[in-house]
Amino acid sequence: MQLTTKTIVFLAAAAALLPLLGLAAWLWQRFYREDESNNARRVLKNSALPIAATLLNKLIDFGFAAVTLRALGQAGNGAYSIVATIASLYFVTITNWGLNDLTVREVAADHSRATRLFSTTLLLRWLLTLLVAPIAAAIVATYQLIGNPLSDPSVVALAILVLHLLPAALAAACSASFQAFQRMEIPASIALASNVLKVLIGTFMLAAIPDVGGRVIGLAALALLVTTFNAALFFALQQRMLFRFRLAWDWAEARALLREAFPLMLNSLLLGVFFKFDSLILRGYSNDTVVGAYDAAYKWIGMTQIVPPYFVAALFPLLARHAVHDRAALQRLYRQAAALLQLLAWPLTVGMMVLAPQLILLLSGPSFVPAASTALAILIWYLPLSYFNGVSQYVLIALGRQRSISIAFGIAAAANVVLNFVLIARDPINGYLYAAAVTVATEVVLLLPFLPILRREGVLPPLLALAWRPALAALLMGAAMLGVYNLGPAGLLAAIVAAPVYLGVLAGLGAFGAEERALLRRALGRA
Repeated sequence: MQLTTKTIVFLAAAAALLPLLGLAAWLWQRFYREDESNNARRVLKNSALPIAATLLNKLIDFGFAAVTLRALGQAGNGAYSIVATIASLYFVTITNWGLNDLTVREVAADHSRATRLFSTTLLLRWLLTLLVAPIAAAIVATYQLIGNPLSDPSVVALAILVLHLLPAALAAACSASFQAFQRMEIPASIALASNVLKVLIGTFMLAAIPDVGGRVIGLAALALLVTTFNAALFFALQQRMLFRFRLAWDWAEARALLREAFPLMLNSLLLGVFFKFDSLILRGYSNDTVVGAYDAAYKWIGMTQIVPPYFVAALFPLLARHAVHDRAALQRLYRQAAALLQLLAWPLTVGMMVLAPQLILLLSGPSFVPAASTALAILIWYLPLSYFNGVSQYVLIALGRQRSISIAFGIAAAANVVLNFVLIARDPINGYLYAAAVTVATEVVLLLPFLPILRREGVLPPLLALAWRPALAALLMGAAMLGVYNLGPAGLLAAIVAAPVYLGVLAGLGAFGAEERALLRRALGRA
């Protein structure tokens, strides 16, 4: 792979972020002062700043993805993405075991428990990491038995990615500590620094390795190296800023944590089933090329998941507190969060559907466009319900109903797996399109059992009332985009008109009322 002028410029820009990040950290530490009495401002700090850092992170990721996709091609991307999905989604979920959310909930309520919980949960994560190695071997054997084996580079890469779970466990435990202390800007900054390191090393690595198989293995080794750096930096900052590590182990407490966090792990695992398990099924019926095209569409889907995790993570300590002390405040905060996420979800959905060919061309190159752009145009319709389901999940966790929502995730995951097996087996050539449609349908299936649980708890917000204005505004925005689509190069004019039309229609529909304006003033620290 040649280092083009564009690639060199991208590398220089990424490297320049490191001193800028250090300057930003110094300025933040010098001038920002926490206001314990201003919850709105704290939520803004703990969501807006990490979201901004993550947006920048995603831009870096997208630049590196463009380099990677062109270096690997569809088949090479499929060979790496299938094992990366297994390790970074399913194995990471198992080794985390829901301990992040449980730690945040417990430490947010009582900071004195932080040191002991960190030690116990870290040791549990490492023990669970040792247990997933036989599962990895079983997955490799399964593809071999059905006559569609993983390539040799994929198998080696999977082994390396299993090893990388050990430093990943340390990084996750530290991240939970910072989240519990409501210092979400620290994990976001560390992720950004680690990502710049990944891009700099990874791009030169891809240029130096001549064959696609070697590049697949090299990407796995890169993940191990960067995650180790990430974990070391996390641990050092935790020692300095939060608390000193002391090794402590209690079998009774460990068993209690495993038992209490199991529903959280199961929910996350089931969530992973109806997001990416279709890739594993596709690989069984087709080949790396099909999986590689489908994964290219999912690169953009990952971009849509920047805001909710940080936004809800910032809200979660407040949700947990209100669930115990003030149910009316919990209901109000839940409704406001759901409304804000709907305002964001609908224009993203319609805009990305209209611009899907240009988005795939920009990221992956022309060889990915026919398959990946169609998959993206279908996949993106998962977004409005996904945003609502995501915040609803954390509301129920705050209420201690994680066991009951496992039923909802189980139903949704079962529906997803059955539909994918039936539809993909019937038409493997177009299986990736069926998989995209099933992903959207699964969000509907998940919502249905959520509704009565939320209603019984007395916190269900009026979803239709929250969604109709942004939905209508987004559809009118999409019509305007289509009207000017061919008037500019590569849909550029369509992208330019999107935001003004959407915001103008929203304003005309009365979406920005007195309550929304008051909330914004409160978040900005104004009277």
